Amino acid sequence: MTLSATDITVRFGAIKALDGVDLEIPPGSLTVVLGPNAAGKSTLVRGLAGVQSLEKGMVRLDDRDLRTVPDLERAARIGYLPQRAGVSGPFSVRDVVGFGRYASRGGRVGHLPVEAAVDRVGLASEIDRPLTELSIGQQQRVGLARTLVQIDPSSKGVLLLDEPFSAQDPHEIERVAEILREFTKAGGAVVAALHDVSVAWSIADRAILLARGRVLYRGDAEDVLSPARLGELYGTAFVLSSHGPVPASRGR
Repeated sequence: MTLSATDITVRFGAIKALDGVDLEIPPGSLTVVLGPNAAGKSTLVRGLAGVQSLEKGMVRLDDRDLRTVPDLERAARIGYLPQRAGVSGPFSVRDVVGFGRYASRGGRVGHLPVEAAVDRVGLASEIDRPLTELSIGQQQRVGLARTLVQIDPSSKGVLLLDEPFSAQDPHEIERVAEILREFTKAGGAVVAALHDVSVAWSIADRAILLARGRVLYRGDAEDVLSPARLGELYGTAFVLSSHGPVPASRGR
């Protein structure tokens, strides 16, 4: 399965959040989207997920307009994780992760058992706690566990993730990165909107640099995430360190 976008444009009043974006997400790829604040990263992820209305253009799942794909099929093939959980009410971690089962016909099974997915994100001891009692970083990982229940990578499913690392400590960043690598190795595709260039460098095989709703560069991560191109994107000098590109002021 290939997820692609052709000339997608999103406008909020007078502001073009996305302006004629084209891209293709092949199976087995881990693509990062980088850009300054208000570059359009979150809007792009929402647009690819089909939860953001487009002014023009089209998102395709294989060769079909995503808008024509039945809701149940879309939910079984595309997992979307926003920056915040967006869940209200007295739901436990077990409940929220279990929502991923409803992408399967009949709502009885998922790709992974709920308990296995919760354990994979390091929250087995919290499985019966209310979601609202967890930290923001833990809530993000609960959302990731829900997508692991929902989406089967061996069926070339896609995860669309908005800042999945933003509230994680270094240990949990490594855990989440390994989960995403495992997902792509199993045949699935991941698109992750990020701010952290070093994390992007360490996990991505493809990269997209976005500014003011337009794609500046896209392609292999090693080529796209060069100091020169990152400097152009962010307006500050980058140098290449042993851990990838970093702002020149932090070159040590």
